[in-house]
Formats: sequence, C-alpha cells, structure tokens
Amino acid sequence: MTILTTGVLVVILMVIGVGTAVTGVHLERNGLQAAADSAALAASQAVDPARLYTTGDGNALHAGFARRAAQEQLRRYPLDTTSTEDVQVLDVSVDGDGTVRVVVTARTHPPLAGWFTRRTGLSVPLTVQGEARSR
Repeated sequence: MTILTTGVLVVILMVIGVGTAVTGVHLERNGLQAAADSAALAASQAVDPARLYTTGDGNALHAGFARRAAQEQLRRYPLDTTSTEDVQVLDVSVDGDGTVRVVVTARTHPPLAGWFTRRTGLSVPLTVQGEARSR
C-alpha cells in the first residue's frame, strides 16, 4: 500500500509541476503580447514628417519610423519579469491602410524548471504579434 500511495503522490506532484510550468509560460506570453500591442500602437503613431504633407492618400507612416518607434517603446515598456529575456522586435510591417504589425520574440524559463533550463541553456521561445491602425 505504501508503494502505491508513493507512486500516486509522485504522479500527482508531476502533474501539478507541469501545470504550473505551462501556466507560467502562458502568463509570460500574455505579458509579451501586451508589450507587442504597446509597441504596435507606438509604431502606428510614428508619422514621417516629410510624408505628412507630400502624400495625398493620408498614409504618412514609414516602415523605418515605425520600427524605431516600436523598438523604443519596447525598450521602455515595463516587463515585470525575471523569467523572460532577449525581448526584441523581429519584424515591423506597414500596410497601405495604416495598419502596423509588430512581431516580438523572446525566450522564457518556466517556473519550477527554470533552474534546469538556465543551466542547460534551454528555454521556451515566444513569438507574438501586435497590431494597430493609425487614423
């Protein structure tokens, strides 16, 4: 009976540990999504002054200005985490209708397994996309 109880407890603890790790990674992804949305909003407001009055279609956004604004916003964004690292803007695209898409990548270490993933150099890659439209 003791062996059976010990085996069941080990399985229960493993399930709790995996559930905690998955939940932790999901929460880190949600935080990164908020940062990507914030970067996309900042990028959608980055108007190129030279194109503001020269283009007649109202599209004064330029991909270079949008990328710089997204990177600056991401640098200033308060990510309150010790698990996520290497946060960077992977891609910024500007559509003709003023929609800006910002792709942000990062690496995270799950809770309860972070000690292992940091020592072995393994991490969970995260990629999110934020979108905003200027009007």
